[in-house]
Amino acid sequence: MDLRQLRYFVAIVEQGSFSRAAEALRVAQPALSQHMRHMEAELGLPLLHRGPRGAVPTEAGARLLTHARAILDRFAEIPDSVRGADRPVTGDVRIGLPGTVSEILSVPLIERVRAEHPGIRLRVAEAMSGYILDWLNRDAVDLAVLYNPAAPKGLVLRHALTEELCLFARAPGGDFSGAVLSGVDLPDGPVPLARAAALPLILPALSHGLRDLIEEAAQAEGAAVTPGIEIDSYARIKELAARGHGFGILPRAAIAAEIAAGAFRAWPIGSPPLRRRIYLAHAADRPLSAAAAAVSGLAWDLLGELVRSGIWPAELAGPTPARPLTGAPGPAI
Repeated sequence: MDLRQLRYFVAIVEQGSFSRAAEALRVAQPALSQHMRHMEAELGLPLLHRGPRGAVPTEAGARLLTHARAILDRFAEIPDSVRGADRPVTGDVRIGLPGTVSEILSVPLIERVRAEHPGIRLRVAEAMSGYILDWLNRDAVDLAVLYNPAAPKGLVLRHALTEELCLFARAPGGDFSGAVLSGVDLPDGPVPLARAAALPLILPALSHGLRDLIEEAAQAEGAAVTPGIEIDSYARIKELAARGHGFGILPRAAIAAEIAAGAFRAWPIGSPPLRRRIYLAHAADRPLSAAAAAVSGLAWDLLGELVRSGIWPAELAGPTPARPLTGAPGPAI
């Protein structure tokens, strides 16, 4: 087994098929198939399931994928390490972002990386926070932005900011509309969580990070959350609320534009308001490459800039949070 075979194997898994991997690598597909047969023969077990859905790693293949990515990442660091810190940083970096974070952070982060480190190839993967945590644990991404991770063991977490969660509903012309919303009378100020839980809510399903936070807070107040609609998409939650199908609970940043346009009316939940913490994270057992450390530093700087400029309605973890130490593990908090 050699580095070329590991690179081929990772490409097949990431592309999902031999044909797409061959195209991405500019290698003949029969050559890829031959290398895979040699690897499987050497290890004495299958590494890929081949079927209508493409190439999917077996249990053994998933274990090999973790090792292969770590080896290839460390190998890619060698030129920069040998040349010294004065040489341009290069390499591939994968970052996982929740949808609401990606809307705010991904474009400026891509632009900042391209401007300051043109040799870095940044790949942004967007999904629900729970999926991103799984990607981080499986080494499918190098960096991630996470909300209140319930299982922080094995992660380096840096608390970047805290954002408020809001109850919101359609408010054209300042008044409710829609049968579901008719007859609902809410105060102008904060709405107690128990009162919010009794409303016709549109929420993500159980096991979603946002829903888990709401459930935990409601349980502490002895309230039960029984949403009328469950859907794991922030965009669809906003669309359903805009059509008058109920009340949503999302970060204020996710609905700030609609509030400013008068499309939504929003209320703080509880006093003090219900909030969640946002962390920049990476795996504790896999040191960051020079490229990943550079992206981590830029992401940290941008999070602070977005909050201080008012683009992201949130509170920074400290007055002026320091940039994470480049490549150095920090405390899991």
